[in-house]
Amino acid sequence: MNRAAQTQHPTKDRLPRYTLGTDSAAAQRLRVLDEVYHQTTWALLERAGLREGWHCADIGCGTGLVTMAMAGHVGAAGRVIGVDEAGTFIDVARQTAAERKLKNVEFGSGDAYAPPLPSAQFDLVYARCLLSHLDKPLRAIQAMTALARPGGRVVIEDIDCSGVFAHPKAPALMRHLGLYQRVMRLYGGDPLIGRKLPRLCRQTGLTDVRFEVVSPSEPLKPVKRLYPLTLTCLKPAIVEAGLATARDVDALTAELNAKVDDPDVTFPSCPMVQVWTRKS
Repeated sequence: MNRAAQTQHPTKDRLPRYTLGTDSAAAQRLRVLDEVYHQTTWALLERAGLREGWHCADIGCGTGLVTMAMAGHVGAAGRVIGVDEAGTFIDVARQTAAERKLKNVEFGSGDAYAPPLPSAQFDLVYARCLLSHLDKPLRAIQAMTALARPGGRVVIEDIDCSGVFAHPKAPALMRHLGLYQRVMRLYGGDPLIGRKLPRLCRQTGLTDVRFEVVSPSEPLKPVKRLYPLTLTCLKPAIVEAGLATARDVDALTAELNAKVDDPDVTFPSCPMVQVWTRKS
């Protein structure tokens, strides 16, 4: 990083913001993220009891990849609704669902703090990588809980940026993770939200709170690709905040991309804390 980027600091508080963007690059990142975490997410939903005929809600659904996977599992007797603030993501999700001829899934725009869905109607309410971007995660969990029927499941998984390693050492990866954490916090997010999820769920009144930590290392290339893709999406927020210059971010992205095709460098995905609970 050059000296100007190191010494420049934000001069005012910044409003909460989804720092990863909602354009085509962000949609590509969500596809790769799902490729990395799909199997562990599906194992989580199975542990939570997802079954045919259930009605489910996916809050902060992005482009709807998990939403549509759930729709395939609950079958014609079930239904899944995905909600996201980003209209561009909702458009992609609707188009994909139409192409797949899915009749039991729908998507709509909505705020995570007040999803436009009926209360106490869902067998399972789910969110992945949503709460880490919010400045009031407890409020969002309370909103999710309100959507679940008595006895229904509330299932959340989100990142905890600690614990990422590389062998041999990869300074570029550590610099990226440092920037990620700084910009997330600056805009109201929490890159260490994962470790807090069990306690937050208990504070909400959810019961039978269980959790597991996963960190997929395969398929190897998508795991590695996710880091430079994330940095590319973060670039506007990083530059706006004065944490690095555009040239610095591009150089760091190139370093990370060089690791993707290097079989001698090993690093896993960012740890994901998975929590599955029950509403009393």
